Amino acid sequence: MSMKDQSLRVLIVEDLEDDLLLIIRELKKGGYNPVYERVETASAMKKTIEEKQWDIILCDYEMPNFNVPSAIAVLKEANIDLPIIIVSGAIGEETAIECMRLGARDYIMKSKLSRLCPTIARELEDAEAKNRQKQVKSQRESAIEEMRQSEEKYRTILETFQEAYFEVDLAGNFIFFNDPLCRITGYSKEELTGMNHKQFTDKETSEEVLQAFNKVYNTGEPLEEFDWQIIRKDGAKRYLEASASLQKNPSGKPTGIRGIIRDITKHKREAEKFQRTFENLQKAIDATLQVMVSAVEVRDPYTHGHQLRSANLACAIATEMGLAQDKKDGIRVAGSIYDIGKLSIPAQILTKPTKLTSVEVEMIKEHCWSGYEMLKNVESPWPLAQIVYQHHERMNGSGYPKNLKGDEILMEARVLAVSDVMESMAALRPYRPALGMEVALEEIKQNKGILYDNDVADTCLRLFREKS
Repeated sequence: MSMKDQSLRVLIVEDLEDDLLLIIRELKKGGYNPVYERVETASAMKKTIEEKQWDIILCDYEMPNFNVPSAIAVLKEANIDLPIIIVSGAIGEETAIECMRLGARDYIMKSKLSRLCPTIARELEDAEAKNRQKQVKSQRESAIEEMRQSEEKYRTILETFQEAYFEVDLAGNFIFFNDPLCRITGYSKEELTGMNHKQFTDKETSEEVLQAFNKVYNTGEPLEEFDWQIIRKDGAKRYLEASASLQKNPSGKPTGIRGIIRDITKHKREAEKFQRTFENLQKAIDATLQVMVSAVEVRDPYTHGHQLRSANLACAIATEMGLAQDKKDGIRVAGSIYDIGKLSIPAQILTKPTKLTSVEVEMIKEHCWSGYEMLKNVESPWPLAQIVYQHHERMNGSGYPKNLKGDEILMEARVLAVSDVMESMAALRPYRPALGMEVALEEIKQNKGILYDNDVADTCLRLFREKS
């Protein structure tokens, strides 16, 4: 669809008819065919967002009976996710930043309406990315439900199948057993009595069972959960799990082996199925991460691949440090999405080719908090939200957003802090050329123990200096 054919459902919160007409004219000038409605009170806004569907909201900051914070509150109360853009005649930067912290996506001065259509186009693109992310989330939840149902079925199988009891003499011949063993092997009691396990196992399995029985005989210690495969009378193969203990007569002399056999054939099959479900879940998780990474890189093309490269370095550092597997897994996942909060920052700031103003720097810093807000309710075996929140903290308390010190900072965040600095300094940015690997390494060396964790910094330097 070409831009001039593009329809736009826009709710305009504005008390002045003249300003409304200026906005509509600008939208048409930018190629949109707007379907719009104007409201100027909380009750009117609440009614229309509940009854109609809108693509975007354009809101004047201050009106006699309404303002932007109140409009944001109406949206949150109605639990409706719509991008809201401030279009105001006069608004200070501090006020604008506060509104964006509350939920506004951008602000445009009425004297600079030429920014309106590009900003709307960006927000519509972001909304489409969010919808794709929701679809991936839905797929992941379906995979989780499938896995839950599979686990429930597996538990039911374990609770309902009957176990077989057996006793064999020292030669391995069955001398006593119950009915479930007959059902498992397919032989009658008469046929099974005196039968040796060698008669329904292949040569390799027969040797394994013999070794297991000999271990029990020689050590006197019970043996639990050893697996073996049998060939039933009808030729079908069954997988068994057995436990065995030494049987003695009243004088303490060994007379044979006794134990419990469980038919785990169904369990084995359910475990192939469980693996497929797990793989599907893993794919859904990976797809979710990729959507998040892609969403950030669309907004900030200069950092294309930054999160992945930083995550790879962080994982290498964690492995070299010998961190526990759960911490390494948390670093891998968090490292892939730790800049997700940049979705809340206007693209023109992320790609600004000149030095940022102090206000813009503060807006950039908000990405830690925004990332935390996006992840805080995500169920995960790792503290993803806190890792993302803390990755710009520094050991001496000079970082942000909470000025944490030392052990107050998660180890995962300390690792990511070093990998993020290394990758960022070595790479090209819109406002400066790449500084190079040596400059980055010198930064880590000079500030280890001050800004960066000693062990993490030393490990990073060792990886580059000694292990290439």
